[in-house]
Amino acid sequence: MRNETVRQNVPKLPLHSNRVFLEGEISRTPCDLHYHDELEFVPVFAGELTCIVDGVRYTAHAGEVIFVNSGIPHETVSSTPYRDTGLIQFRLQDFTESEIERIVRYSVKYRSFVGTPVHVIRDRDFFATVEELLRESAEKQKGYEMLVKSSVLRILGFLYRADYLSDGLELYHRKEVQKILPALSYINENYRNELTLEEISAHLGFNASYFCRIFKEATGATFKEYLNFVRICKAEKLLAKTQDSILEISSAVGISSLSYFNRIFKKYHSCSPTTFRNAQYTSGM
Repeated sequence: MRNETVRQNVPKLPLHSNRVFLEGEISRTPCDLHYHDELEFVPVFAGELTCIVDGVRYTAHAGEVIFVNSGIPHETVSSTPYRDTGLIQFRLQDFTESEIERIVRYSVKYRSFVGTPVHVIRDRDFFATVEELLRESAEKQKGYEMLVKSSVLRILGFLYRADYLSDGLELYHRKEVQKILPALSYINENYRNELTLEEISAHLGFNASYFCRIFKEATGATFKEYLNFVRICKAEKLLAKTQDSILEISSAVGISSLSYFNRIFKKYHSCSPTTFRNAQYTSGM
């Protein structure tokens, strides 16, 4: 599996955009398993394309768009001899993240991981917006930057409204989340320590039973699930940026058992930490 390094190719804007034409023999072998931090959108103009995630196949035909969430290991394969597709990739935080959203970013990311990681979107207006973004970013006429950015925001608005993404600001202002914001901040800052349910509930002045209930209502996860998810997110960065051993990284993020760390990591990435680290870096789809 390779960790795809997405190169920005639209001047003045943090995104990658291009049109892909392929003609020849039918490809029945998927491209290499890969992942990236960016959201990915693949509109199909002709032919068809299938995205495979953990053995599940999602096929899009002409007039449809495949949406792949960030950090999701996936493969693509075409079963038609001719294919005309596009490719758009950008990081959500480059267009939406505020200081408020940083507080709930792991809750937003967790909801994305446990939900369906890939969607085939068949909405005509959405397809038209994606097509407009590709055209404007390719032609680069006067004012294209504002029109491309407008298309990105319309795309995100559709994803939020369809519940394909969790809106960080909306999540932040929910009353259930407001009650546990100090807990989220405390976990973000102290994930390396051996945090307990009793400690975190006492930090908020709640009894453990009440805290468990409102925490699950607010985040969609139990306290332990959320804590482990934050630790795995922190481990991703260490795996990519350091030469520390897997055991050292496991300990650094607060998980003392290497076997437990491997099990939790694979739960969210469908691969081992070693495979994640050994990923090749490339560009393109």
